[in-house]
Amino acid sequence: MTAGRWLTGRRPAAGFEQFWREWRPDEAHPLPVLALHGSLTQSGMWTALAESARSVRMLCPDQRGFGLSGDPGSDACADFAADALALARDLLPPCTVVLGHSFACSIALEVALRANARVAGVVLVDPVVRVGAPPPAAPPPSLPESFATRADAERHFRETEEGVWTDATLRRFVDDIMLHDGEHGPWRMPYTAARLRRLRAFTASPASDYDLFAKAEAVRCPVLVFRGGMSKRFPAAAGPSFLAAFSAPAELVVCPTSGHFPNATEPGLVIDALKGFLAGVSSRNGEAAD
Repeated sequence: MTAGRWLTGRRPAAGFEQFWREWRPDEAHPLPVLALHGSLTQSGMWTALAESARSVRMLCPDQRGFGLSGDPGSDACADFAADALALARDLLPPCTVVLGHSFACSIALEVALRANARVAGVVLVDPVVRVGAPPPAAPPPSLPESFATRADAERHFRETEEGVWTDATLRRFVDDIMLHDGEHGPWRMPYTAARLRRLRAFTASPASDYDLFAKAEAVRCPVLVFRGGMSKRFPAAAGPSFLAAFSAPAELVVCPTSGHFPNATEPGLVIDALKGFLAGVSSRNGEAAD
């Protein structure tokens, strides 16, 4: 059975220091994966998936303003994508697959558009796709920054995230995405409330460059999309119009008992589909090279 190890590091990025972690399997698929976390987490959201998949090499950065990375102050999709591409050019071979979750689905598509010769495929995990007109503006929600105990953090996610979560899955999820110093210290969110409010304000503003549909139409490489069957961010009614936006056919995998985090709640289904997608993309990439 294939095993592996985690490597971690920091690198200077555009005005900040970026933290990254990389799963290096002993025997890897030909195509590595650049994995970009969503706005509620950090690179640790991919650790359980990478360790369970075993043979998939995954480079997972903490994006600007999240986890252990600095915050240079910009929230543009183009800047997030530039960070990801610079890291990939430093640490990955010339051909890769880019994976994004939630708001990072736009970033993954932007990476593919900016480096179509480098990106062989795109995987989107529960993108935020709205149905109908946007809801009226509402006051920003109260965003907790820390919890006194792990149990408090687990209770928060159980109450706020849809889907079926076992106790073990929820415990691992909290361990992987929260920041925790010492045996008795608080369990901290991997962002500040001000940072998250700033990002959400930008994505809702006229200056936003996070248009999923426009990016989908422009992407030409193969695309795999996961939707949580119980997700409120990507409801079933939004699926047909989103898939139709892609110029090339996009494959949809529904994870029936998942909400916004199918990688955590149904990892087996996600891993099987991801490995099949990587094998297909690798084969097509080899045929194109011939």
